[in-house]
Amino acid sequence: MKRMKKLLTGLLTLGMTLSMMTMTAFAADPSAKMPTIDTDKTGTVTIHKYTSGNGMGSVGNGTEADPDDFPTGAEPLKGAGFTLYQVVDKGGMEAYYKADPKDLPDVSEYVEPDGTIKKAYIGNATSEGLTDKSGTATFSNLELGFYVVIETTVPDAVTIPMKPFLLSVPMTTTDGSDWLYDIHVYPKNETGYGKISLEKTGVKDDEKISGATFALQKKSDADGKWINITKQSTAQGDDTGAALSLTTNNEGKITIEGLSKGEYRLIETFVGDGYIMDGATAYVFKVNADSSITYGTETNANITINVTNERPDLTKKVQKKNGGTWGMDADYSIGDEIPYKITVDVPKNITRLKTFTVTDTPTNLTDDLDSIEIKCNDVAVIADAYTKVAGGDGFTIKFKPAQMEAYKGKQLVITYNATLKDTAFNTTAGNRNTAKLEYSKNITPNTTDDPDNPNKDKEEGKNTIENSTVVYTFAVKIEKTGEDGTETKKLANVEFDLYQEVPAGTEGAISGADAPAGLDKTKSWKNIKTLKTGTDGTVTHKGLSNGTYYLVETKTNDGYNLLKKPIAVILNVQYTTTTKTESAWVEDGNGEKQVKSEIKETTFTSADSTTQQGIKVQKVINKKGFTLPTTGGIGTFVFTFAGIAMMAAAVILLITGKKKKAE
Repeated sequence: MKRMKKLLTGLLTLGMTLSMMTMTAFAADPSAKMPTIDTDKTGTVTIHKYTSGNGMGSVGNGTEADPDDFPTGAEPLKGAGFTLYQVVDKGGMEAYYKADPKDLPDVSEYVEPDGTIKKAYIGNATSEGLTDKSGTATFSNLELGFYVVIETTVPDAVTIPMKPFLLSVPMTTTDGSDWLYDIHVYPKNETGYGKISLEKTGVKDDEKISGATFALQKKSDADGKWINITKQSTAQGDDTGAALSLTTNNEGKITIEGLSKGEYRLIETFVGDGYIMDGATAYVFKVNADSSITYGTETNANITINVTNERPDLTKKVQKKNGGTWGMDADYSIGDEIPYKITVDVPKNITRLKTFTVTDTPTNLTDDLDSIEIKCNDVAVIADAYTKVAGGDGFTIKFKPAQMEAYKGKQLVITYNATLKDTAFNTTAGNRNTAKLEYSKNITPNTTDDPDNPNKDKEEGKNTIENSTVVYTFAVKIEKTGEDGTETKKLANVEFDLYQEVPAGTEGAISGADAPAGLDKTKSWKNIKTLKTGTDGTVTHKGLSNGTYYLVETKTNDGYNLLKKPIAVILNVQYTTTTKTESAWVEDGNGEKQVKSEIKETTFTSADSTTQQGIKVQKVINKKGFTLPTTGGIGTFVFTFAGIAMMAAAVILLITGKKKKAE
């Protein structure tokens, strides 16, 4: 039986090979007597469909002697659809053969130039048969006659469909000695697969973004829906081969191979490092029949889709005292108004975001809401673009993304003042003021417009950028002692006024005759604090910025002399703020967070050995004895009055003496 089967297959091969040529013969010897057709039988046609491999083999129709003996590189092709159209019935076929023809009619008599069946034969179609995973489709119980075989469903992997051909049911064996009613046909297709690349960069500095993920979808010809594709295409159909890599590598790239012809789209599903994921934009491209790619207006064998992600930024700075430079640290005194500046880089896709908010949170400071100004290129931002909301000692600015078309891709500058409270820390911890930008992590699609989008159920999420500045304050510690000969003791209840030079016109400032003796009366001075020593002879005043201060002693213990002149107290503390070298993005709830310039530690140094950890120690000594005070006030008046009285007494005595002498 096996030998007979191979013999029949060989005969079939020769017959089919001849039948698929324009001059197809029926028998090896035309003069031989034709066998009789058994008109009571029906026929069976089995189509074996396989690929020729990528670029392998010839294109068109062909036969093979053994269904399992495919060409190297070929594989069974699933999903190819065939329809058989009877164009000559049994009677017509018999009559045709009795006329002793040498070949079949030309197939062009029955098909249109575009390869479709002519209208006259449309009603004579069989049901379409689709090849299974073994690449076969079988048509049974066929009435005898001539049939046109047309490939009516072409798998996406096929680059060139099969040409229609004419088939006789039954057909003669190779030597023409018998009729075959069970016919096997072996047409083949040229298959090809497309390849596309994607490169992902950040909007700033062309940073290559790794770890971003995408979904690949293919449009269904049946219903127009988008179907997820995670594997390469093969002859068995889409999504049947090796897994596709849809995550960007260290160079920010994805290369996708093994795509059958059709319409595809790539949609971003995740991006990290604070970038805004655009899950609503689809990058649509086509794989053509020749394996080329069409993207937009470009068609090429090698196409790279460039995808750029937006990421906003926020930077906060504090101004050095007296109109100095801007930086991350400064020193101020309690009660000072401190200028702050926040710069915000607005993303180009701002109008598509739902959230874009700046919040300022101070420690031991009170923000002045009325002092807030928001500008872009030195022009005030329109009031409709944001709202200001007070919150504790800080504030929140809620931007309205839909109203920010004019500011996309630009930088906003927020300036305001804050007052240092009397609760300010007088340590290296300083007094921090933290600004936070919170913005949408994901741009999500409109589910009505795009129900197949993989991001349709994704939450907005929020990313956060924080940046802090720090304000330091220092202190003066007075150590008061009294000396009586060789004896020294701590003096309690000694009082001082602490003065500092201030700009003319400063509220509460004094100058001229009102200024204490020893201070420059041409300048303006402010009494910052009246200090009184405790039982240990010390008193500390904190909350001072660097600068020169003056201690004016106004009261001391009985028997001790007041200071002759004010004592200059110089604060010159150098501070070094160390930040973490890397500001990484970390997961934070439903988004990511970056803490910029995160303060690691602060050190205080001073050339003055009496200043440690920002505290200046000022030793003040009073001595016992008689010393004319020179610090001004009632003492001067008393001694002046006493001198005048003594002079008057001398004059009276002189006049009285002269009068007695005259008498």
